[in-house]
Amino acid sequence: MNQWINGSHPQTLQAGVILGYISAVFGLLGAGALFPLFLGLGAGAFVTANNKRWGYYLLAACASLVALFWIYLMLIIILGSFSLVPFLIALNRLVFPVALAAAVLHSNSREYQKIFFE
Repeated sequence: MNQWINGSHPQTLQAGVILGYISAVFGLLGAGALFPLFLGLGAGAFVTANNKRWGYYLLAACASLVALFWIYLMLIIILGSFSLVPFLIALNRLVFPVALAAAVLHSNSREYQKIFFE
């Protein structure tokens, strides 16, 4: 069965799948060097919605790497020549990846995939 969103997943995992799709779409529109990570987000979200453990791991890894990239960029802006506009842009772009990583790596999501995923 191929489904885009699985209603039987806990709310944190459903939010992770939806944010994975949204991040993948917007990331692919302007990705550049992060293109493979955004492809992984989209593929991981779809496979996670279909109860496959490897999809969950792919989604979690890509979400964590994208969040770490934006955190690294924030640190460079803060430690380098601090400028308000680039800082606010990076902060704005940091919100969704961190929320996605938090939703996917939440304890409810981890426990659910350990028990119910193939």
